[in-house]
Amino acid sequence: MHLSFLSLLGLASCVFAQQKELEASPFTVIHSPYSPTHTIRIREQNESICAAGSRQYTGWLDVGASHFFFWYFESQNDPTRDPLTLWMTGGPGGSSMLGLFEEMGPCLISEDGNGTVYNPWGWSRNSSLLFVDQPVGVGFSYLDPGHDLPQDSAAAASDMQRFLQLFVSTAFPHLQDLPFHISGESYAGHYIPNLASQIVQHNSLYPNEPQINLQSCLVGNGFMSPRESYYGYWETLCTTNPGVAEPIFNKTRCDIMAANMPRCMELFHVCEQNPDPAICHAALDVCWEGIIGWYDDESKVGGRNRFDITAPCVMEDFCYIQAAWIGKYLNTPAVWEALSPPEQITEYKIASLAVSVAFEATSDEMTTTSDLVVFLLLNGVDYLVYQGNLDLACNTAGNLRWANSLSWKGQVEFAAKPMRPWTAVVNGTEQVVGSTKEVVTDTARFAIVTVDGAGHMVPQDRPDVALAILDRWLTGGQF
Repeated sequence: MHLSFLSLLGLASCVFAQQKELEASPFTVIHSPYSPTHTIRIREQNESICAAGSRQYTGWLDVGASHFFFWYFESQNDPTRDPLTLWMTGGPGGSSMLGLFEEMGPCLISEDGNGTVYNPWGWSRNSSLLFVDQPVGVGFSYLDPGHDLPQDSAAAASDMQRFLQLFVSTAFPHLQDLPFHISGESYAGHYIPNLASQIVQHNSLYPNEPQINLQSCLVGNGFMSPRESYYGYWETLCTTNPGVAEPIFNKTRCDIMAANMPRCMELFHVCEQNPDPAICHAALDVCWEGIIGWYDDESKVGGRNRFDITAPCVMEDFCYIQAAWIGKYLNTPAVWEALSPPEQITEYKIASLAVSVAFEATSDEMTTTSDLVVFLLLNGVDYLVYQGNLDLACNTAGNLRWANSLSWKGQVEFAAKPMRPWTAVVNGTEQVVGSTKEVVTDTARFAIVTVDGAGHMVPQDRPDVALAILDRWLTGGQF
């Protein structure tokens, strides 16, 4: 059963404040009953710009001076009962259209960026799926003149919490009582714990406002702890543990990195204890020169790929050519006619340098989100870390070290457990696809799942395995 768009709007109008169609506008505008500065401009799309296999909607949510672009897909199974999953691409500054069209969206970019094709492994198979360009200033999202971009994950999360509250309570009110999950990758290891924590706190502080029914977080190759990620560089590059036949680096480079590791770890510990930007940037400079730069300085077009140590880099920043195809496609006249961006947007860009620079001015990129993750686990929010083993940027070695060291009541049991193989159906047969371990306490479930033969973008490299991870996690299944 599908709720018609008009039915949804009718239900919203029965409960909330007025809504009206702007003259000469393709959008329906929904006004928040809680704040006159919060509105949603929304329109339904057809299959012409995304071969999704289910109903889909695009638009902007206006939160004061911030305007967030979203693309929402109903579940292909049962949108009235299936959960809602939010996806946020990392960066900071990466557009979530990267996840939509290159990884787990219901449609994927076609070769050369001339259109889209249906994705049989899309994450909207059994969950409604919401992509948001955030923080404001990323992708199709924009900020009114005279206002500053957010400079850290907490500020970005504050805007997103208001976005989600309005989205599930007013735009699609049937979603409010359904399970809600937050997913993302890379710098979403910062975005997600901040957003989830703000949701939990807001639900508790304002019980009479619409609640967001947050159940869990799923973080792919997340940047939860820079210090642990940089510690993992040596294991990723100097051993065969990621699943390579020979170590990527020779003994000379590995010895240099090993010698520099203690100083790097010491300075990052100081940064975490005293998160002053000057202190943290100094720590990063030392770690870059002694450890990170040995690989990352060679990660460029025609060189190494920090997102997959076995693959070449074919374009700047993202390394994968699909990112260029997405940028080309989303700037075509057909897409712009369908999305109808406001005049403030003159071009779609898959990454925002301005947002990246704003975050670099703070210590956000150098500090850990461990305390926030512990807060979530103690407040009933499950947390999954899934890892492509060939990634260097947010490597398995570092995130496993982080997970084992996370200080909460499930730590001793989790750290004591060995990793064990897990299987999924691949090409019709049950195969070992990685390793896993988890712990379940009286408050939450905490798990790490690795995927062999995959890099930073697991849904791109192993789409069938990525969907298996999602389905098992959302239904409470075991790995």
